[in-house]
Amino acid sequence: MSTPPASDAVTRHYRQGDLRRKIDEALGRLYPDQNLLTTDHLRAVDEFHIGGHAATRQIAEHLELQPGLRVLDVGSGLGGPARHLAQQADVDVTGVDLTAEYVAVARWLTDRVGLSDRAHFLQGDVSALPFPGASFDRAWMLHVGMNVKDKSRLFTEIGRVLTDDGLFIVYDVMLTGDPSLVSYPVPWASEPGHSFLARAEEYRSLLRGAGFEIVAEHDRRGQGVQSLRDLSGADAHHPDRAPAPGGLPASVNVAMGSDGPIKIANVVQNMEQGLLAPTEMVCRLR
Repeated sequence: MSTPPASDAVTRHYRQGDLRRKIDEALGRLYPDQNLLTTDHLRAVDEFHIGGHAATRQIAEHLELQPGLRVLDVGSGLGGPARHLAQQADVDVTGVDLTAEYVAVARWLTDRVGLSDRAHFLQGDVSALPFPGASFDRAWMLHVGMNVKDKSRLFTEIGRVLTDDGLFIVYDVMLTGDPSLVSYPVPWASEPGHSFLARAEEYRSLLRGAGFEIVAEHDRRGQGVQSLRDLSGADAHHPDRAPAPGGLPASVNVAMGSDGPIKIANVVQNMEQGLLAPTEMVCRLR
């Protein structure tokens, strides 16, 4: 019997089947008197990489954006970061994600905030991008590499679709300790067999092999731990503890499922034990 491809496991991990309904209900609870939604309202449910919207803004500053540029969002999820770029920088953003349900919800949310003319979403494999060469001026991926086994192919594909001298930013959770000690489930995988963590040195080698020069690198572990604690009230030593009052349980539970607080608590524990670190690499195509 053949082994199912890793992409099947990734899709199963993220697919919920009724995500649009859950998000609609969560937004209704958060903003019961709000008929006209904005991107500010969506931040509670559409940005669940470590650091959330604050990290999106921080990383976006390194993209050197100008109005009219074409940006590729690799593994675009529910589309929050893409919508931020489209609205704040007046750029044209195309997001690609493996999970069809995420793409459908991203399109729906984008239409609700009136950004469908500037932010577009496609279902597809980010390691086999459906675009001709030099289609984009910039690219970024936020917490995607942990779901991609063949990162060499991924980075080569991104380099292929970027214009000469194009910028590419990676913001991934990277391995900094013994992988056998990493606690699961985490937001990107329910078990270690579906998690493709790699060390920063492997990222550097593969990125250079794909034609990129790494011009800056930032370890975001400290602020990442704090942001997750602020978000959910997760206690690394008591993962079953409920989120603290004033947190945003919608952002934890809707996109990540009912075990979202446990996944968050495990990530906090893994980072505090020196096993993982959210890391940003700013790369330029040579």
